[in-house]
Formats: sequence, structure tokens, C-alpha cells
Amino acid sequence: MGEIAVVGGTGFLGRHESAAVLEAGWTVRLLSRRNGCDARKIDPDRLRGCDAVVNLAGIKREDGEQTFQAVHVDLVQRLIDAMNVAGVRRLVHISVVVARPDPALPYHDTKWKGEELVRRSSLDWTILRPAVIYGVGDDLLAHLSLMLRIAPVFPIVNDGRSPMMPVHAGDAARGVVGALRNPATAGKTLDIVGPEKLVLRDVVRRVAEALGLPVRIWPTPVALMKFPVSVMEATMSRPLSTRAQLAMLVEGLAGDPAPAAAELGLTAAPFTAERLRPLLAAGGQLPKRDLRSGLVLGLYALSVALLTAAFRGPLDPWKGMTVAMGLLLALSLGFEGVRRQLAPTVRRIGLGLAAGALLYGLTRVGVLVLDAAWPAWVDHARRMSAWKTGQTPSFLAVTLVMIVAAEEVFWRGLVARCFMQRFGLAIGLGAGALLYALAHVGTLNPLLMAAALGCGLYWGLLAALTDDLTAPIVSHLVWDVMILFVTPLV
Repeated sequence: MGEIAVVGGTGFLGRHESAAVLEAGWTVRLLSRRNGCDARKIDPDRLRGCDAVVNLAGIKREDGEQTFQAVHVDLVQRLIDAMNVAGVRRLVHISVVVARPDPALPYHDTKWKGEELVRRSSLDWTILRPAVIYGVGDDLLAHLSLMLRIAPVFPIVNDGRSPMMPVHAGDAARGVVGALRNPATAGKTLDIVGPEKLVLRDVVRRVAEALGLPVRIWPTPVALMKFPVSVMEATMSRPLSTRAQLAMLVEGLAGDPAPAAAELGLTAAPFTAERLRPLLAAGGQLPKRDLRSGLVLGLYALSVALLTAAFRGPLDPWKGMTVAMGLLLALSLGFEGVRRQLAPTVRRIGLGLAAGALLYGLTRVGVLVLDAAWPAWVDHARRMSAWKTGQTPSFLAVTLVMIVAAEEVFWRGLVARCFMQRFGLAIGLGAGALLYALAHVGTLNPLLMAAALGCGLYWGLLAALTDDLTAPIVSHLVWDVMILFVTPLV
């Protein structure tokens, strides 16, 4: 047998594909960015003499020159041109099951445009459209298992009802070999999906079962997931999710397995806990820095779910906050770096008292501005004040101290500090404060969100300047006591 050129052969699916092609009797010629194959130029000589080309090139997020347009469209056109020059007729092009024309979803849209270029070419082409692909070293199992290990509740979009048909990487690779072996598949577009139509909840539960872990699924609005996903995409080399992946999770990834079974002889393995256990045991680990970022952002997603439940759930808001922040405090103290930031001294306590008094004074000035510019602020303040109605003084005193300490430990000691260590003071401080504000979106109270943003910047800067959480905790406690009990705002 001859030789198959595999474009994108060094990636996750590429490794499986290369092994499958070799097992089928061909030799493999790998083409990737590492050896000069990219959207800017493809040398026809790299393809000359090959029996066929398999194009696996694709990205889940844009990074510099590696844009969706460049990889999913421009590279495809250059590959077609190079194949025509080299005299190679056979192309198996890997797309995705959700590809469609939709400018609002660049990943879907560019995948579709790449397919259209292939269809309009004079080549003997086959387009394969896989659903989500899993296996050793993948993103799906690695990231789901990480979230399940660190979060007592699992935030899930679309109520977990999105249709999913995961396909093992080995099966996807064998589907490509089936297309290469069967000339009758030329001119056809086939779905490469698992044998069973699941929903996202099922996928999560089966991974949890394989890990031997309990899981409680928490439906989370897509709007609350978009910002942390964008942050992960910008900060992690292997983000737990990207915006493109979030869109696919909302929509689902499912197709029709029957044509591939008939044309390629492909019967994919089921996505069961029994089959997942050895894959999870063999899976690699995220880089240490990304693992910490992933843990923090996973806890952030958990905090959004907990705080939304605190204000919209069955408990009154004060008790809900107590439960939510108590859990986040316990989880945060599991980080050694957080515990090292709790070293109270007389000087730090004094600084916190002074900072709390200053913030209270600034708040009083802000009230005068609000009276003139936004009279409706009073209604939102009354809603917040009503949260303490019906609580005993002793309960309020104890829980306020715990809630304040938990907020500073989690938001300043863990979240903001993680961003500051990675991006510097200014960006980290701003990102931490913004996440703090957005986590309160479940209150539907713009005054509280604005206060969280401003105070988050203030206490975050205080924590950064002192390299400790004592002053922010004391300052926060003084401020809360003043505006809630001593001289309430309303």
C-alpha cells in the first residue's frame, strides 16, 4: 500500500489517526505547523506521491494568527490548491457535526465554509462530521473529571438536556480509514457519532460513575457561564471550556450513525462507565499552573451557582448566604497559599479599622451623589436591608463575621490573587472585582453589584498592598456593621 498525508497529525485525534492508518497498512506522512504546513503556505511537494490526504486541522479557540478563518477556511483552500498541483485526488476532510452557516458563531460558520470549499473542489472528497471526541489525553474526560473532583455541585448549561453522542477517538480514526478504503464514499458527507443519543446530564453522570464520585447537577444560565469561560479561554493553555465549546454544549452534538455504519462499516463503542474507567485512569494531567487556574475558575462557577441559589432558592437570603459562603470558605482554606495570607497583627488590624472607616466615609459621599443622580437606589437598598429581617441579633453577629471572612478569603485571597499573580496588579485586581460583582447577578440588584465592584477593587488593593487578608477582613466587617446596623443607609 502507499502513503497517506495527515494534516494536523500531531494533535489528539491525529495521534489516533496515524496509528489507525499504519495499522491499515499505509505509511503516514505527517504535516503540521511544526514542519511548515499552515494557512499561509502548503508546499505541494509535501503531498506529491501520496495516495490521499486526511485533513484533521482545527482549533477550538483563536490564538494570534491561528484564527478560525485561517485554520478552518484559508488552510483548506491552500490544501486543495496544493493537492491539485501535486496530483493527489483523494481527500478525507474532518469537520464537525454542528457545522452550519452562522456568522454569530464563528467556529460553526468557518467549519461550514471549509466544507463548502471541499464540496466545490474537483477532488474526490469525503467529509466526516464527528460529534465530541473522547479518549486518553482528550479535553472532555480530563476537564469533566477535574470539575467532578473539585466541585460538590456541577454547573451545567441548558438544564443538561442538550443531545450528545460522544465518539471514541479510535472509532473516529477507524471511520477515516473506512472512507479511505471505500471509493464509493467520494462526494458524501457522513456523521461520525456514538451509538447512543444521550443528554449532557447523562455524559456527566457516567463520567462521575466511572470515577466513583457522587454528583449533584446544578442548572446554570448560559449568561452566567459566558464570562468565566471567556476568562479561562484567555488565561489557560488548556481551558476547561472555550466559547465555541460552550456554544456546542448548549446546542448539543448529535447526528445520524446509520450512514457511517453502512458506508464505513463503523460501529462506535458505547459511552459507558465501564469503558471510561481505564481511559480516565490513563489520562494525563493539566500543567500545574493551569490546574490551579482551573481549580479557581471551577470554584468561581460553583460560587455563581451557590450565590444564585442563596438569593433565588428556598432559604431566606441571609441564611442562603451563610450556607454558600461557609462552603466556599471551607474549600478556599484547602489552598495552602490562602492560609498563609491569614496572619493577623496589631498593625494590620489597625489598618483594617482605618480602611473600614475611610470606606464608610466614601460611601456616605456616594449616597449624596446617588440621591441626585439615581433616586431609585433607595428601593434596592431597602431590599438588601430586608434580608436581615427576622434574624436574631446573635445569629446576625456570628454569621456576619463568617460571611465577611469567607468573602475576603475566597474573592481576594484566592480569585483576585490568582489573577494578579498571572497578569499583574492592575488586570488581576480588575478581573477579581468584576468576577465578584458578576457573581451577585442572581440578586437582580444593580446597587449590590455596583457596590461589589467598587468594594472589590478597594479590598483587593488592600490585600495586595499588605500581602495579607487581615486588613481587608477587618475593613469589610467595619463597613458592613456601619451600613447595616449602626447608621443604616435607609
